[in-house]
Amino acid sequence: MRYNEKELQALSRQPAELAAELGMRGPKKGSVVKRRLVKLVVNFLFYFRTDEAEPVGALLLEHCRVTHEEPTSFSISFVEDPERKYHFECCNEEQCQEWMGALRRASYEFMRRSVIFYRNEIQKMTGKVCTGHGKWEVVPRPGLMPPVHHTGPPGTVRHIGGGPVPAEWLEGMSLGLGLGSSA
Repeated sequence: MRYNEKELQALSRQPAELAAELGMRGPKKGSVVKRRLVKLVVNFLFYFRTDEAEPVGALLLEHCRVTHEEPTSFSISFVEDPERKYHFECCNEEQCQEWMGALRRASYEFMRRSVIFYRNEIQKMTGKVCTGHGKWEVVPRPGLMPPVHHTGPPGTVRHIGGGPVPAEWLEGMSLGLGLGSSA
């Protein structure tokens, strides 16, 4: 992956969503647990030597799996290389659960799915859909007749989507086209 080192260092100085001193062991065979300041910023996990301001490294938390290893430890592995695991040791089980939850929520894919879910919930509740740039538009609710226009010979109605209008939408309506019943 290509990246700009200065921009990555600037990102590492941003306020953390979660930060703590944890035990960390890299993926190399024979590596030992070292104390590292671990800092979650957006979807990057930065790790620092405890006495230095610049990060030793960073993990981009995309296409990764966070696994609970022991009551107080977890690991991060990546889909393209599942054998390459980074192990982290926490002070207690609560801290371990907090880190695992935050790391799972940090990926762009999780955020994208959350936005889609909440956008759909807002649409269900308000009947409005976001059309982009903070603009909201009213959309027909399920069961309500969408906008119609006349596109064929007299006596036919089609909705804007192009298909025929279901008969139940026309019941009890007089459209001036000789369809439906006049109440």
